[in-house]
Amino acid sequence: MHNTISSAELYKNYMQKVGDRTELFELLGKKFDIESALYPGSYIDITPSFFYRKTVYIDNFKKTDKFFSKRNLLSLILKNKKYEGEPILQFYFRDYTKKIEELDKNFDLLISLYAGFVSKYCKKYLTKEGLLLVNNSHGDASMADLDKEFILYGVIYRSNRKLYLSQKNLEKFFVPKKEREITMEYLEKKMKGIGYKKTASYYLFKKV
Repeated sequence: MHNTISSAELYKNYMQKVGDRTELFELLGKKFDIESALYPGSYIDITPSFFYRKTVYIDNFKKTDKFFSKRNLLSLILKNKKYEGEPILQFYFRDYTKKIEELDKNFDLLISLYAGFVSKYCKKYLTKEGLLLVNNSHGDASMADLDKEFILYGVIYRSNRKLYLSQKNLEKFFVPKKEREITMEYLEKKMKGIGYKKTASYYLFKKV
């Protein structure tokens, strides 16, 4: 049945379920010079390809390989892209926790949204001073905060129905509501975000 549905329809239906992320990736595209992005656990969210010329997607969820092999996928990206030049799109039907030898190690942006500990397993593909966009649904923002290879560079929040990037008062984030020892092992076991006194919709880390 899925073979009769266009990539545009599949993408639109999925975005209606999870929420449109166009504004998020557009915001980063305007603020930073992002040429390449890596999106492990992407499912069929191809929104980054509208704003970044090269995007590599990794997912082993069933039917994602069929979506990325659709002939009309490229036309959907060409119709929506906001940059000059031809888009470069790659998809790996794999478990992102396993090393992918052929991947470049110079991505400008690593995306971690609702996909587990992407920061831990895929930071090796991120260039020095590359950016990690992450939320804390599975605890990956907490994991990045504990990782000495990352520093918190900014937070993204919504106000008056618009997304904003802020770099102010970053020290107030990742302060637990309850005093407790938070370790990487604890986060991996729990697989969920910690309760913090101050939170944001998304966090932006820089690899150091």
